[in-house]
Amino acid sequence: MPLLQSSDIFRESLFKTDEFTLTFELVPGRGSGGKQLEGTLRFAEEAKKDGRIKALSITDNPGGHPALAPTSLGLEIQALGIAPLIHFSLKDKNRNMAESQLFECHRHQLLNLLVLSGDYPRYGYQGQAMPVFDLDSPQLLALIQRLHCSLPLERQAPGGLMPLPTMDFLAGCVVSPFKITEAEQIFQYAKLLTKVDAGAHFVISQLGFDMKKYEELLLFSRQNDLSVPLIASVFIPGLKVAEMMIQGKVPGIVFPESLLNRMRQEKTTQDKGEEARLLRGAKMVAILKHMGYAGVHLGGNNLDFSKIAFLLDQAESYARTADLEELHQEVDFPAPASWYLFPKSGRQLDRPRSSIAAAALYNINQQIHDSAFKPEGLLFSLARAISLRADPHRVMRRLYTTCEQLVKAILFRCRMCGDCTLAESNYLCPQSGCPKKMINGPCGGSLYGFCEVYPGERLCFWVKVYQRHPISSPKKLSLRSPPLPPKDWALQGSSSWLNYFTGRDHKKLGPESSKPKQ
Repeated sequence: MPLLQSSDIFRESLFKTDEFTLTFELVPGRGSGGKQLEGTLRFAEEAKKDGRIKALSITDNPGGHPALAPTSLGLEIQALGIAPLIHFSLKDKNRNMAESQLFECHRHQLLNLLVLSGDYPRYGYQGQAMPVFDLDSPQLLALIQRLHCSLPLERQAPGGLMPLPTMDFLAGCVVSPFKITEAEQIFQYAKLLTKVDAGAHFVISQLGFDMKKYEELLLFSRQNDLSVPLIASVFIPGLKVAEMMIQGKVPGIVFPESLLNRMRQEKTTQDKGEEARLLRGAKMVAILKHMGYAGVHLGGNNLDFSKIAFLLDQAESYARTADLEELHQEVDFPAPASWYLFPKSGRQLDRPRSSIAAAALYNINQQIHDSAFKPEGLLFSLARAISLRADPHRVMRRLYTTCEQLVKAILFRCRMCGDCTLAESNYLCPQSGCPKKMINGPCGGSLYGFCEVYPGERLCFWVKVYQRHPISSPKKLSLRSPPLPPKDWALQGSSSWLNYFTGRDHKKLGPESSKPKQ
């Protein structure tokens, strides 16, 4: 029988219903060597010998700071015989670089990917780095799925219509069930459905400490018939990291004050709370396995493999002998005022309703849009005829574009991207309203409803989108929708109205298909 490759071992474990898959997150430092990297490789060697951890995930410029590329460390870990799980972040890559790096990963058989938008870039060489976010995670997952099926790319792509070889990536995604506000949480789940529909093969949760929220992710998955494996993150923080998290210095992480107070008490013990934090992690692992998760993704600071081995030994012991309901209470640290999709009490916090003025503005925009841009609308034929008449003539096209720019700049702070998605975001513009320009729902970096880039100052763009919708119940909102394709930046500065009626935008309507139905 041939020996399995390390990536095969991870895949086989993940999709075996009777096996609980363990992974661990490695965080490369800045630079190409040093003690931190030596310690990381030593951890990998010991994990391989132990055999319980099936993959080591490698972060991609975490926190938006420059670090050793995950593919470089991934190759070394792969050579040690343990599967690397490469974080594939989009904050620093445009679509061409993303595709190029997919080819690189496939070339080196680095086939396990965790796809995520990534933290907003921070300080780098001589100042703030420019964010890219040319693609979002559903769009990259769709590209990976296309490569997986060995379909030819479009004519304009590098290589033209030449079919590419099948690239059998195992691509996962991330979701946070730990958001505090209704708007954030609903959109996290909505985007999860979009990611799975786009081709995600497995899901890893964000880290958290509210056990009811872990349960909710499982319930949501079952309710929506998601068959992909769910892996729960278990993070074992030290006190300094916990204090950073509670100050909001780690994007999107809700750290409960009750847990921080517990850790401060534990710090007074002889071992400075070291055993207490490891046992807490072990209890969480045992409980999450009992809940029905397919595995656990471990992480934390100042953890050599001996500590992880101790944690796993204790988790196995708890799973065999402990009262898990009692353990559940010991490690459950909910944040005050959290919104729950499936509250056991049967009650939910009230959804912030849109103001009368905001609801009226939404309805007016909706009526105008439906009248002029839907084939059955009253003004559609006239708008289409004017657009098709203006498009071939340079002067008329320029005048038409100027009129659109004036109207939309005043009403929507339009950036004239040429491929408008206002209707998909409740008539708020993601190009001007979202620092990451997310068009398929929010990233995971918001905290207490505020944007990752402007904490405490600006609400997350997608929170505003949710609050603007006049429907007052989240259960009446449609959560499942196909991902919008990436922007074609060749359209930048042109008229999105002309592009819509001529079939150049993402709807690809075209003059013929845009004729109203009889």
